[in-house]
Amino acid sequence: MRVRSDGGFTLVELMITLAVAAILITVAIPSFRDTLARNELITTTNAWVGAIAAARAEAVKRNQSVALCGKDSAPKSGVGSNCKAAIAGEVRYLPRDGGAAEALHPALAASIDQPLQVLSSTTVRFRGDGIGYLGDNTMTPYNTASGGDPSVVELCNSALTNDNVRSIGLIAGSTVQVTTSTKADCK
Repeated sequence: MRVRSDGGFTLVELMITLAVAAILITVAIPSFRDTLARNELITTTNAWVGAIAAARAEAVKRNQSVALCGKDSAPKSGVGSNCKAAIAGEVRYLPRDGGAAEALHPALAASIDQPLQVLSSTTVRFRGDGIGYLGDNTMTPYNTASGGDPSVVELCNSALTNDNVRSIGLIAGSTVQVTTSTKADCK
């Protein structure tokens, strides 16, 4: 009597397994791409929130003005006077003795690549009390909740079709608020 060994797979079983695997991969890849794009947007948003917190903390620690640079040119003088698009996201301060501005936190804008982009960013100046102001305006705290002041930064990822925009704002110059929205195109 001969004993038959069942140690392998038949060709039909292998073909069915490959077909099921191909279907699963076809369904999973778009979802995986969306997950990667969403994670990139969230990570960059968190980096900007961290830069805002670092600017505020440095202003309180040093008891003097510290700026988070934006793409705009809101400040006319002072700590944010040399802020521009290339160094958006940089935290800097001017020493009291009038020396050159010192970068305390590297610029974030330079590390952002397509499809993620900075739609807008505004220079925020934090005083020694930790309250943020729009540019050189030191009378009224930065307040995006009222709708009068622009977002501190607005990020968009064109690889996503919905919930692809993150707007970071300041309420009463101190509370960071992140809102999510959708734009058909990142412009």
